[in-house]
Amino acid sequence: MFKFIHAADIHLDSPLRGLSRYESAPVDAIRNACRRAFQNLVGLAIEEKVAFVLLAGDLYDGDWKDYSTGIFLSRQMGRLNQHDIQVFCVAGNHDAANRMTKALDTPSNMKIFSAGKVETVKLEELSTAIHGRSFKSRHVDENLATGFCEAEKGVFNIGLLHTSLDGREGHASYAPCSLDDLISKGYQYWALGHIHKQEIVCKDPLVVFPGCIQGRHIRESGPKGCVIVTVEDETVKEIEKIPLDVLRWTQIQIDMTDIEERRDILEKIREAVEKEQISAEDRPLAMRIKLIGTTKLSDQLAAFPERFEQQIKALGAEIAGDQLWIERVENKTQGKYDLETALADDNALGKLLKSIISTPNDVEMIDGLADKIAELRQKVPPQAFGPDTIIDLNDEQTIKRITQEAQKMLIGRMLSSGGDNEN
Repeated sequence: MFKFIHAADIHLDSPLRGLSRYESAPVDAIRNACRRAFQNLVGLAIEEKVAFVLLAGDLYDGDWKDYSTGIFLSRQMGRLNQHDIQVFCVAGNHDAANRMTKALDTPSNMKIFSAGKVETVKLEELSTAIHGRSFKSRHVDENLATGFCEAEKGVFNIGLLHTSLDGREGHASYAPCSLDDLISKGYQYWALGHIHKQEIVCKDPLVVFPGCIQGRHIRESGPKGCVIVTVEDETVKEIEKIPLDVLRWTQIQIDMTDIEERRDILEKIREAVEKEQISAEDRPLAMRIKLIGTTKLSDQLAAFPERFEQQIKALGAEIAGDQLWIERVENKTQGKYDLETALADDNALGKLLKSIISTPNDVEMIDGLADKIAELRQKVPPQAFGPDTIIDLNDEQTIKRITQEAQKMLIGRMLSSGGDNEN
């Protein structure tokens, strides 16, 4: 019997997008998060006394800024080497974009499979054969799975491949293949990479995406880590999911239906935050909160969103201090009845509300919006429009979200104009 670790998508030294630009963000938790998650991986391998570690691509995140990334990796490989743990790796699309890796020798206990053809490494003492192939370039459109050999008889066969398989939402298509392509080879285990969400695609044979080891933005929410696989008599006896992340991204949805007092809203948020904090097991949290449901307070919340968001952030600081950072509060509640009443009136307010509500969902159809964005581009430096900026004006979904939030805020202020007279 032996154990091995299957991990992928390490993205060493990749920044956590959407955090570093904010003054209140947890700087200590952000700094070197991907490195510290990888250190957790190495520590786990040593603690569990695994026979080897599989890394299914995207060990790096493109070109290094300097050689410290490679030196860090060599140090971690050295830790594993001291315990006679080998590492088998394939290059993924991000690794193939790295021009600096050739400048440093590969650590002695680390095998990177060829990009030119499928290679097989036999571990005689474990009766195991590992078959793998790396990416030659960043964009690989061909089906690499077809080049893998048939399973060797009398041994435990592992396929190591970076692939989008038949496609997953949010991930570009790289080395696409079908599940049948993999099953047909007769391997007992396929160690895949590229998809950042953990997924057991097939149980017989096991086809597994372990996910990334550290979430880097809100779309990579939830526990992130690797799997430990136990093998006996050429059969997988157990597969265990192990979290490795050092900061966890999370999205929570809170139903505000029929809540009529602001203090009740904050109390409900407190309960949800405290519950999420417990599930994170002492990890710092980067949290997005979405409020849903129908409440009479919806218009007040929409009218002054920044004030309400700051109240929630202050509540988060009270609950968890530096262990919690609220990335965004999305108000998706509805004030259905009040709005219906206002729309029914054939007065100036009703007509204006109808005009706002009729704003097209397609941002290209909104008169004057493109001109306003073009005008803003002339006033703001180009670097302000990238993916790690507060407002990415290059992203159509961001523009759509902003226009919808502006629409909701206008409606809220108009409906609550008889209440708070704030500007």
